[in-house]
Order: sequence, then structure tokens, then C-alpha cells
Amino acid sequence: MTFRLIAAAAVGLAAAVWALPPSASAQESVAVEIVDQFNTLFGRHPHTRANHATGALFEGTFTPAPGASDLSTALFLTGAPTPVTVRFSNGGGIPDVADQNPAIGGIRGMAVKFQLSDGGEMDLVMISENGFPVATGEDFLGLLRAVGDSGPDAPKPTPIEQFLGAHPAALAFVTAPKPMPVSFGTLSYFGVNAFQFTNAAGEARFGRWRVVPVAGEAFVSDAEAAAREPHALADTLRSAVAEAPVRFRLQVQVAADGDPTGDATKVWPDDRPIIDLGEIAVTKALDTAAIENQLLFLPTNLTDGIDLSDDPLVELRTEAYAESFGRRQE
Repeated sequence: MTFRLIAAAAVGLAAAVWALPPSASAQESVAVEIVDQFNTLFGRHPHTRANHATGALFEGTFTPAPGASDLSTALFLTGAPTPVTVRFSNGGGIPDVADQNPAIGGIRGMAVKFQLSDGGEMDLVMISENGFPVATGEDFLGLLRAVGDSGPDAPKPTPIEQFLGAHPAALAFVTAPKPMPVSFGTLSYFGVNAFQFTNAAGEARFGRWRVVPVAGEAFVSDAEAAAREPHALADTLRSAVAEAPVRFRLQVQVAADGDPTGDATKVWPDDRPIIDLGEIAVTKALDTAAIENQLLFLPTNLTDGIDLSDDPLVELRTEAYAESFGRRQE
């Protein structure tokens, strides 16, 4: 791969992932360093997320499927529909970035905030790739530094070439095809971290979230993508929602005995059960600019019946997101 392609893909990779802590005692400092590095790569912009800076907000409802509570006692899996706020985004820390910008690396995001019936909230934070490129915080920081050190005048092999050559999971993540979807509503999203789900009988299982468009995935050609308006992903979804709700199925892929739950680079086999939990209906576009800066999605913002696994990524993500949130309030 040429430097331009590798660097663009790697920056997009950096835009899509979150660090893993080398130790619990170092979590806060690692999180701060991660946000610092994102600000170095993309610039620090007022009232803007360090990562997934460009987004579009919608509201809707989640309606649980019959039997969803067999997996977990979580409030939103029982009873009446639950209001949700949904944020779709492009990767990277560039405000108002065009969908086609190579710095995105083809990565999109979907975050869902459930407004629970007890007055609480729960958050899901997902990306458009099933799997994760690195397994340690040191490797992630190495990736960020390699991107920053791999300018056009860097000697060959560049730091990013060396890093990807030494990390097969990262190389596979970077080079996997990532076609342009028709809209944010025609793409699947994955929670790459494992969580523990417990039902009323006390039965606990590990699983990973995924969200799949009811109408199926749909993409445009490279030529069509290049010719589109810069924010077609959000604009096309807004137009669709104005006509009818855009629907997704919320699912959990359940781990089998022995499947790794603490290493997000390890994608579980396709034959693992997929449990359908219900439908997310996106029903209305919101004024993103007016409320964007008030919203914070945290992967550790859970509810009874859903708990953390041994995946250390999740708590570090919360530390980094909170740090970024504090900076955009300044």
C-alpha cells in the first residue's frame, strides 16, 4: 500500500477505536493521552468531540420482542416501548467532515440512549465494523504515534507500515472493504465489546450487541460515492425518516463456552446464536446543532440485568469519552 492509502486508512482506524489500559491504575492517564493524541491528529476544535466529531441526531422508540427478557431483566426489554435518542456519526475528529473524506477510513458510528421507565438511562455505542484491531493500550498508543510519525518524508518502511506489519488484526481491520452506504440507515453496527446479560432466573450469558437495518444493507458504488453531497449519509436518512420510520433490529450475539470475552480483536464465529431483542424505530430528525454538545454516550452507562465482562476496553472508553466531553464544554 502507498503511504497515502495506509495513512488514511490508519487515521480512519484511529477514529474508530478506543484504547485498552495497560493497567487499572493507569486508566485515567491513558484516557487523557488518547484524547490528547486525537486532538494532535485532527486538531482541537471548540465544542467538538475528539472522535466521531461529525454526527446527526434522531429520536425514536425501542419496542422489545416477545421473549427478550429471557436474556436479561433490563427494563427496556420488558413492557412498553422505550424512547431513544440515536446519534449517527462519521469517524475522526474533524468537524463537519464530508462522508467521503479518507480520514474517516470508512468507519461510521451509531450510539443509542434509552430513556428508561425508572427515570434512568442506558447507552449503546457501536461502530460499523465487527471486530477490533488492537488488544492493548500500548498497541493503540503505538498506532496513534505511528500515524503521527508517518508523514510523506518519513523513511521507508514508515512507522505505520511497521506497525501494521507487526499487528495482523490491525492490518486486517484497515484493509477490510468498507463501501459507502446509501445512508446511515442502511448499515449494520456492532458493539465490539462483550457484556454479561442476566435474566430473572439468574442465568448469565455473555454477548455482543449488533444493530441490523430491517430493510437490509444498501451501498453505492465508489463512483457514486465520490459524486455525492458531503453529508448525504445524514441527509438521505433525514429524508427517509420524514416519509416513514427507519427500522433496525437490536440483537445480541451470544458467546459459547470458551469464546474470548476480554479481547475485542477476537470475532466470534458466525454460528454463535443471534438473539433478537426488538426493534429500534428512528422516527424524527432532531436539531443536531442545538443539542449536540449536551449529549454524552458512555458504554458503562448500563442498567440492571446488563453488566461488564472482563473486557477492559469498556471502562477506558468511558474515561476517554468523559475527558473529551469536559473539553468540549470549555
